[in-house]
Amino acid sequence: MAKPPHDFPSVEEQALPWPKKAKQPTDDERKAFTAARLELMSFINRDFDGRMTPTVKLVASYLLESVNSETLLCFPSYRTILETLCIGKNEKTVERAIAVLRERGWLYVWRPDRTRSNRFVFLKNEQVVSQILDYQDHMRTIREEDRLERERTRMSVREIGIGTRMSVREPTPMSGKSFKVIHEPFSSIEREGYLIEGNSYAAVSTGDDAVQPFPTPRNDDEAESLLDAICAGTSTTGAIRRTLKLFLMGGTLSPQRAVNILGGEARTAA
Repeated sequence: MAKPPHDFPSVEEQALPWPKKAKQPTDDERKAFTAARLELMSFINRDFDGRMTPTVKLVASYLLESVNSETLLCFPSYRTILETLCIGKNEKTVERAIAVLRERGWLYVWRPDRTRSNRFVFLKNEQVVSQILDYQDHMRTIREEDRLERERTRMSVREIGIGTRMSVREPTPMSGKSFKVIHEPFSSIEREGYLIEGNSYAAVSTGDDAVQPFPTPRNDDEAESLLDAICAGTSTTGAIRRTLKLFLMGGTLSPQRAVNILGGEARTAA
């Protein structure tokens, strides 16, 4: 093996663990080597620097897979890397990727001489690893704050929904006090001797009241009570009353519809 340069990284600076006995790692030491290699690749993949492109990380992954567990070195040529990964047609692509890994502090590279390819040694790169961990903690805090904010928002919406549940189309107690609208009688709606007026439920005022559905009864007794009021002063058959009740229980019976149904019955009787 060629003599390494004077600035060759020390054992403490290297990312992968050396065996206690040179070139003779035990099974446990091989397992520790594999675990350290996976952890290092995880950090390289999470490096958020803009220069760490997918191609750069792919080259780093290939080099890590090529590291010998006994010497902690790898020395594939640029051509071998290029052809294995299929990342282009020019070796400059690999050269640029390795340059980025060196600049980011992940890799130490040296070339023994012109006849041999580069040697690669992976470094702990504690400064960048610390930045990655700080960034992860920061993002984890932001995600937790977002989760709590969404939870608070859901609770607020739930409380608002409970407070504003009632609407004009939902069931209300069937009593005279629950009706706040003063209905006006029809102005002389008479068809072939059939007159509807003075009925406080069937009568409508000008505007949209005529098409607003009656409150939906909560039970059968309320439905019958409201039908008595709607049909007051008219001679209604059982079939018509059942039709009215069907619309009423479905929440779609409006004064105008009641008038049309009752008026149809009057014309049929005539």
